[in-house]
Amino acid sequence: MDISSAMTDFEAALNEQLSLTGADSEMEAAAEALLAVLDPTMHRLALGLAEQAAEEVSAQLPDYAVEVVLSDGQPALTARPISEDSPFAAEDLEARLTVRLPSKLKALIEEAAADAGDSVNTYVFKSLSSRAHKAAKSGRRFSGTIQT
Repeated sequence: MDISSAMTDFEAALNEQLSLTGADSEMEAAAEALLAVLDPTMHRLALGLAEQAAEEVSAQLPDYAVEVVLSDGQPALTARPISEDSPFAAEDLEARLTVRLPSKLKALIEEAAADAGDSVNTYVFKSLSSRAHKAAKSGRRFSGTIQT
């Protein structure tokens, strides 16, 4: 899914509206500032639309998990069969978690997911699931000596 073409269309529409104001340098500067501020919002909007599309396609393909994968900053939909060894049924996968990360950590996670052949969502899901299951099995017991 190429969001750059949508961004170009948006910018062209804004420039077309600007042309109606004449060659007003203040309006042009305001439009440039508006585009700069809206760029991250437009990317989040495109990602949100891709996630909605993935949810709708997932609803129509019950045996598949449809996910949004970022590739070079562009969202893409991937479909993979739902693993039989997953402890969670497809209908259980409805909760969302938003996490703020430093961009360097996000890049590391994306790289690790690509190396594992997984989407970022699948990679994080597997990692968290594995860690949570280990923690649940071990409980909160501590061994050793406490000195006072």
